[in-house]
Amino acid sequence: LVAAGVYKPLFPASPSQKEIAVAAFRMDRTPATNGQFLAFVAAHPEWRRDRVSRLFAEAGYLAQWESADALGAKVDADAPVVNVSWFAARAYCGARGMRLPTESEWERAAAASRDRADGASDPAWRAELLALYTRPSPARLPRVGSSAPNLWGLYDLHGVVWEWVLDFGSAAAALASDSA
Repeated sequence: LVAAGVYKPLFPASPSQKEIAVAAFRMDRTPATNGQFLAFVAAHPEWRRDRVSRLFAEAGYLAQWESADALGAKVDADAPVVNVSWFAARAYCGARGMRLPTESEWERAAAASRDRADGASDPAWRAELLALYTRPSPARLPRVGSSAPNLWGLYDLHGVVWEWVLDFGSAAAALASDSA
């Protein structure tokens, strides 16, 4: 559970928007793993990479897997799944009776350091984030949950994978409409 609160947007919809209120919400503790997504694909074969419509996934969709229905020796079942389209991520969440977090929810969750809801004023946490984002990507992604959790008990929100949000692109659309 991520408690209700506010976050300061990096790209506010307007110059007067200093904070965004976010209601309490629930979020998985870790990103989805290859193993979890493989189980989803087995239960929903329309999301296999050899069957999914190119309207809903690019050619690189699940390209790291050995085949459409097997991870292979080079892919760790406990590592975060990558090369998944927004449509597939949304379907995966829906199949679990959940949804993707909104951008505001994700930002609220990701703003937390280990002991503060807003870690922006914590120099040690900022230095840790800088180190995460400036190192090269590893050849093999670490298993989910291998980092320390933040205040909300969430793992791997930084420096491992990019995550989809329900309303992705809304900030860019708002910025574009302000400049028109």
